[in-house]
Amino acid sequence: MSAIPNLRIILDGDHLRVYRRGDRVTGRVILVTTEEEDFRSLTVNFNGTCTTRTPRPPSFDENDIDSTQARKDFEEHIRLFNFDQELLPRRTLAPRKYCWTFEFKFPELTEPKFARWYHGPRYHREPHPLPPSFQTQTHVSGGHAMVSYLLQAQLKRDAFKPPINALEPLPYHPTPHNMTLDAKIASRVLYAQTWKPLGGRTAIDKALKRFSRGSSAGNDTPRIVPTLHYPERISPGQHIPLLISLTNSEDPSNTTSGIDTRECVLDSVTVTITTHTTSICNQAVGRPEDVMVRHVVCLSKTNINTPIPFRTRTKLTHNFRLVDDAECVPSFRTYTITRRYDLTVVVGIKYDDRTFRIRCTTLLDILPCIPRELLPLLQEDNAAEVDQLPLYTPREPSAPDYESLYLLSPMPSSSTSSVYTMSGSASSSVASSGQSTPASEVDELDFPELVDPNTASKEIQI
Repeated sequence: MSAIPNLRIILDGDHLRVYRRGDRVTGRVILVTTEEEDFRSLTVNFNGTCTTRTPRPPSFDENDIDSTQARKDFEEHIRLFNFDQELLPRRTLAPRKYCWTFEFKFPELTEPKFARWYHGPRYHREPHPLPPSFQTQTHVSGGHAMVSYLLQAQLKRDAFKPPINALEPLPYHPTPHNMTLDAKIASRVLYAQTWKPLGGRTAIDKALKRFSRGSSAGNDTPRIVPTLHYPERISPGQHIPLLISLTNSEDPSNTTSGIDTRECVLDSVTVTITTHTTSICNQAVGRPEDVMVRHVVCLSKTNINTPIPFRTRTKLTHNFRLVDDAECVPSFRTYTITRRYDLTVVVGIKYDDRTFRIRCTTLLDILPCIPRELLPLLQEDNAAEVDQLPLYTPREPSAPDYESLYLLSPMPSSSTSSVYTMSGSASSSVASSGQSTPASEVDELDFPELVDPNTASKEIQI
């Protein structure tokens, strides 16, 4: 029985590197043969793939995805881009070690373009910036959605002999563009949640209150209009400013000129981030789509007892931020997968002996991570005031977490990724011609074991 040739891909530089738009991918394909053999070709392929899969009954109902009928697997593969380079044409090779170099470049945009009706308005149909590496299980058992970038070397042998493959996954994150360290704050006036704290009192209670304060003048029935101040776009590591301000619409000057000078008091704060992930398989019948919604309570404080003067912004958090190992995948939208976030803030307000809760939900665009070295360091005297998300804790597969941060495996903090950009033009792959190197020039290489193509692909999990 003839020995199987050994085929490997070795990348240049740090093997834990996270690639960005326009980065070059260089390395070597190494082949070791132990006997003379005829080969049809050796090629190296660089591609990005968007894969979705979901099981459904043969005649499934979208409202009955847990049906016990025999299930059928729906699956769709879309190539975001695809580049090939031939390293070796048909040739007979003597037993020794061979080495070929290759070079590719991450494009700025995807390649496919689909008709308007193909995937629906929720998904991209035109070329767009590459989405980050991503993988998740869906709420349907056996379903998954994945964005992956791979190098694949394939050695084709003579007839009746299976080809030999070597795979190397490449983690990808978008490139920084017009990066800012401070998040921009938007404001929303919550007129629908106007609060009249003394509105439920009886006329006798109001009279006794005024008499006990020794005056019948002044306005003792404020109408409180809350305004929430929040960021619309944020990166992991950035401070997430959350503030609230209150206005008394019964006292336009907000001077509290009456005898009653009571203030509102901040009692509690709860911050929740909700993820919305969708994936679709565009089949001829049914177009099965999985929609996943998860809620994570990031911060919960009670008994704060901080005064809130009228028309004054009051901080709800201190240095509240998404940390690198928290559950946060950059927001993105591609041909068959989308990921977006909602930020929900619930604030408890006290006035006199009454309590009112203000609730606001806004869209939150999570950007790729800003390099750690560019973030301002926290002052030592403020270290005790940090409000950050809880660190990631693994959970059972039946209840999948926020999926795939941006790493295939742990990496140095200096290799963090950056801010997402929607700009840029298409760029073609750059591939150098394959060059064979004599064995004497590569014998000193630390040659690893043969890759099993069935297990070589690394999964992106958080």
